[in-house]
Amino acid sequence: MLRHLESYFLDVIKGKKNGLLASLLRGGLHVLSWPFQFIVTCRNWIFDRGWVCRYYPPVPVVISVGNIVVGGTGKTPVTLMLAQEFYNDFSLAVLSRGYRSPAEKLSDPMMLSKGNGPMQSAALCGDESFLLSQNLPKAFVIVGRNRHKASNMAAKAGAQVILLDDGMQHRRLARDFEVVVMDAGDLYGQGYFLPRGLLREGVKSLARADLIIINHVADANAFADMKVEVQRNSAALVIGTRMEVVDVLDFEGMLISNLQGIKVGIFCGIAHPEYFHNTVSQLGATIVSTLYTADHDSFETEMLKAFAKECLEKGAEMILCTEKDRVKLVDIKGVVLPVAWIKMRLKVIEGNNEWRTFIDRAKAILKASAI
Repeated sequence: MLRHLESYFLDVIKGKKNGLLASLLRGGLHVLSWPFQFIVTCRNWIFDRGWVCRYYPPVPVVISVGNIVVGGTGKTPVTLMLAQEFYNDFSLAVLSRGYRSPAEKLSDPMMLSKGNGPMQSAALCGDESFLLSQNLPKAFVIVGRNRHKASNMAAKAGAQVILLDDGMQHRRLARDFEVVVMDAGDLYGQGYFLPRGLLREGVKSLARADLIIINHVADANAFADMKVEVQRNSAALVIGTRMEVVDVLDFEGMLISNLQGIKVGIFCGIAHPEYFHNTVSQLGATIVSTLYTADHDSFETEMLKAFAKECLEKGAEMILCTEKDRVKLVDIKGVVLPVAWIKMRLKVIEGNNEWRTFIDRAKAILKASAI
């Protein structure tokens, strides 16, 4: 019920629902957005003037990855892409909130990985935290809402670089670099603050950014237009990225070489399932049915069984999900179709020089701290 209500309100916000009720709701949500906007603006004004004490973690470099909207702009893939730039040469820690996970509710942060991959389940620490730990086995991954304590844990563990996943609004923790991720499909979250739109900060907050990453960029022309747009509010370096398929793998991790002409069902719990839908279609598969849940939600075994049965009746040969969903799957016994997943990684497609400039700046600080 809650998922359906959330989905309905998102459709209202995005203008996908019309009629008198939808119009009245948008008007009411607009009024409710005014106090939220006022509070956020005042809070940022106070921080900008240095009236709030900030904590400076005792590490050479802290990089925050965040956004000005609610929802999936691609912060976690960006965090992974950034981490890989430092992974082999420096001691790295990733601080993740563990959104909608039991770990988020704990008073003290949880050390998910001490440099040997995940020590807890995705069900406990959250899908994105687990995914990061699994792909960065040598890194320290710390999960919890208390970023102050988490950063201290990272420093004591010997981290030289801290990546603060979803950290833009956590301004009490000082950072050396602010990375802001924006969705090319909706740069400004419908142009309204919550709850009328998806903005949790105003566009003027982009002035704090050192690097702006426009994700899901279609082509060079579209990127050029959006770059001009965001640079009205920021002097940051701007790059364009896109998710690209690395492999298609079965549940055991074996490579599936080709999806061309194969009938499949797809299921995912991500913010923008349409992106996954388009990816599967571009691989040549025929999608016979879909099953979407809210971002970060898990798929119960019985739900998956029913979906697989439906897909089988429609001629599907397998069901497909994202890597983020794969890490949450534990038991697939009784699922009548093979379960496979698509491994994707973020790629810089516009602004490679700007990307290298940003990385070189951070590495210069790290190298200077070692002297």
